[in-house]
Amino acid sequence: MTSSLRDAASRTLSFEPSTVGRSTESTLPDLFQRRVESPSIRRLLLAAVDSFWKSGFHASSTRDIAKRAKLSPAAVYVHFKSKEELLFTIIVVVAERLHERLAATSQEAGDPTERLKRIVQDYVAFPLKMFKAASVANTEFNFLNAAQRKDIVKIRDALELIVADCLKEGCATGEFRIKDIDMMKTAIVALCRSVLRWYSPRGRRSPEQIGEYYAELVVSMVKPAK
Repeated sequence: MTSSLRDAASRTLSFEPSTVGRSTESTLPDLFQRRVESPSIRRLLLAAVDSFWKSGFHASSTRDIAKRAKLSPAAVYVHFKSKEELLFTIIVVVAERLHERLAATSQEAGDPTERLKRIVQDYVAFPLKMFKAASVANTEFNFLNAAQRKDIVKIRDALELIVADCLKEGCATGEFRIKDIDMMKTAIVALCRSVLRWYSPRGRRSPEQIGEYYAELVVSMVKPAK
């Protein structure tokens, strides 16, 4: 977690050192288990994700969240200053982990085509593994205050920069042929993020399979025609 965001979250959370790279977490409980020390806070975060996803931010009361977490009615305010801070923490933990994975992938061995494939695979598959939390991050984002939104936008900008840098490298080596790198970056990011709109955990394709399909699709967008 970046220092500014760690400072923002440290009022309520105590974070374990992150495991940098593409591996490990396959579920949201796994992620919170690795990143949040307090069992009570982990239960509140999971309960809040479920409540925000089912009922939306405004319709979810702190009392209901505490009940879902099997804690006292006032438990949320023991650990968080507000319901907004609870939402912010959920989004920060997931977004920062995605950034860590993509940043590590961008430094792996291989040519730009191979790295772009892996970046897109992670950009698609990781949010799908955290489906409820990632969906909440998209649909409830505007309920954060201005400072919180600004912090999240910084992470999203950093994700886009990883994609743009890979595209620039591919163009420099002649592997990619792109007329407008910024426009292509925007199109790729929008494509990756759009999967949450139609994905269903009950569907026949896994997050990894969808990520692989989208990776091949993106490569076909940037490679010169034969």
